[in-house]
Amino acid sequence: MQPLTHKYAPKTTNEIFGQDENLKKLKNFIINFKKEKKNSALIYGTSGTGKTSSAYAIANELGYEVIEVNASDFRNAEQINQKVGNAIKQQSLFAKGKIILVDEIDGLSGHEDRGGIQAITKLIGDSTYPIILTATNPFDNKFSSLRSKSSLIEFRQLDYLSIFKILKKICEHEKIKYDDEILKALSRRAGGDARAAINDLQTLTDIKKELTQESLEELSERNKTDNIMTALNKIFKTTD
Repeated sequence: MQPLTHKYAPKTTNEIFGQDENLKKLKNFIINFKKEKKNSALIYGTSGTGKTSSAYAIANELGYEVIEVNASDFRNAEQINQKVGNAIKQQSLFAKGKIILVDEIDGLSGHEDRGGIQAITKLIGDSTYPIILTATNPFDNKFSSLRSKSSLIEFRQLDYLSIFKILKKICEHEKIKYDDEILKALSRRAGGDARAAINDLQTLTDIKKELTQESLEELSERNKTDNIMTALNKIFKTTD
């Protein structure tokens, strides 16, 4: 079965909740980037706040092509230059323009043996297309050069009512039976992560198209167990 996160990925900015101001900032950057002093926008925040989805939704509205690179897959300078460098040099054949999306830059290495950060920083300066970088935490010292060349846009955690609206829309399309209060409880448990909430909804309603209090309690017990195992792993692996 297709993941609901893919099936209901936002196609327009109207389908993205809780980030209105950030969407305006990002769209303005993309439209006016040639007039901007900086060629890249660094959008950051915790998982599931709509960073990557926003880039695709805006590109879709503008008729732009998106060339996406996951930074964790291309950690050294040679790979970055080959993938991103080639994308910058090539014109878009079937779209009005192009956006270079470098996702999850937290995976980049700043060490000389890999040089991923230095390579991205240089490519930003040479790019004739807007570059969008995403990160969870861009304030590590190793990202100082990227920060100085980028417009920073913070995507804050979604409130539970924004997540509730997303889940409610999915339930109605998928004909999933639900109670508003139970769906709100599921939305609260996600901790501001819309992607996690959608995955939980699919897990709980995959077999029976109904969200119940019992299934929600089962999820809570499973999460407690997962958290305990994560904590124990940290304890046993620590050297301090």
